[in-house]
Amino acid sequence: MRSLFIVVALALVSLLIPASARGENLTCSLSRHEVSVGLNPSKKTIQVFGQAPENLPVIIRVEGPNRPVLVSQFQNDSLLKCSEAEVQGLPGFYQVLTSLPIEEISRHHWDELGINPEYNQLRAKAWVRMRQDMGNLSEATLDDYISLALKNKDEKHLFSLRQGVIQRDGQNYFSEIQLISGMPLEEIRVTAFLLDQDRIISLEPQLLQLKPDSLLSIGSKELSMNAVTVIAFLMIPMLLLMIATVLERIQQHREREKRARLLRQIWQ
Repeated sequence: MRSLFIVVALALVSLLIPASARGENLTCSLSRHEVSVGLNPSKKTIQVFGQAPENLPVIIRVEGPNRPVLVSQFQNDSLLKCSEAEVQGLPGFYQVLTSLPIEEISRHHWDELGINPEYNQLRAKAWVRMRQDMGNLSEATLDDYISLALKNKDEKHLFSLRQGVIQRDGQNYFSEIQLISGMPLEEIRVTAFLLDQDRIISLEPQLLQLKPDSLLSIGSKELSMNAVTVIAFLMIPMLLLMIATVLERIQQHREREKRARLLRQIWQ
């Protein structure tokens, strides 16, 4: 009986140890943890790479800080929008990279991994604040506003699901995180996931700090190099106009003094 117990225990250990070892083999690194960008972040890319057991799906989730999305169910060209709402709780940037098509991953893992094309995992965290007093709105109406916000993010490519872009070479994997215009230039979280049968293994998020290229600061806000150039071009016409105004007033003053001298000479 005792020998049978030992055999069963060793069999269980032999099953558990490989799974644990596979989980420990997941690593993730970024080429840079701090990036300075101008007004167009899309000119920059970040390399993400690491190691993972062969033939197991690798998912990289990239999330920016939450940003409200302003939406209206009635679009028009006027400044005043009816039924306008702020959708809160959505990240300002959300990008998911996978090593294989999501159809090859069981659907009951989609939300936990964040690879649902409908962004259900984000929808569950979102909430709506109306700009006008609309009374009590139904859950369906509130969900419509959240759908509009998700569509807005998707059309601007601030939300994206990039399938099969993580390349594999044995245990090594690598890919690129594409930065997008309009994304928040703050702290971005990069999290690596590994799907080992029905077990999801995740690492602590890597932090990527995006900040604007700066030549000068006003208070705590930094201006990018491109912004400084734009402001300089806007200031030059104003400065020339001010100089022209001053010169014109000096000329008018001289003309008045000249007329005054002539009048004094006539009366003398």
